Amino acid sequence: APDVHAIKEALALALPSVQSQMENLAVDMGYTPGVLALFYKVAIGSGVAPLVIFMGVGAMTDFGPLLANPRTLLLGAAAQFGIFATVLGALTLNYFGLIAFTLPQAAAIGIIGGADGPTAIYLSGKLAPELLGAIAVAAYSYMALVPLIQPPIMRALTSEKERK
Repeated sequence: APDVHAIKEALALALPSVQSQMENLAVDMGYTPGVLALFYKVAIGSGVAPLVIFMGVGAMTDFGPLLANPRTLLLGAAAQFGIFATVLGALTLNYFGLIAFTLPQAAAIGIIGGADGPTAIYLSGKLAPELLGAIAVAAYSYMALVPLIQPPIMRALTSEKERK
């Protein structure tokens, strides 16, 4: 009997073209991928699911408060500044020889500065997959701290009258 584990290991290490040929061979033999495999291939593997999620979030954005109080635009600008500051910080670490980050790795780290976990995970998966785990933990830890960080900032930027 064939060693199933050895076959699976060899297939996992094979080139994508060989994997595709093996998949076609399995289909020719009557085997079909399961529902989850099809979902992964169509939605996740092709990159469509994250795009649909981001478009949905964008479509749900309510600009009413921004139009009523244009000063809140500074909060969005702060997120953009956070991205660039984080990228420059990662590249500075590289410059001084403390930690060697490439430009794509620095960009993947920098997106954490935008305080958007799903975007950070998606971008790090594309630019620096080797940092995906660390970036995911950092992004969600950062977002978990927002309730602790936000109140002092809001008190500093608003008057007592505006808060009531």
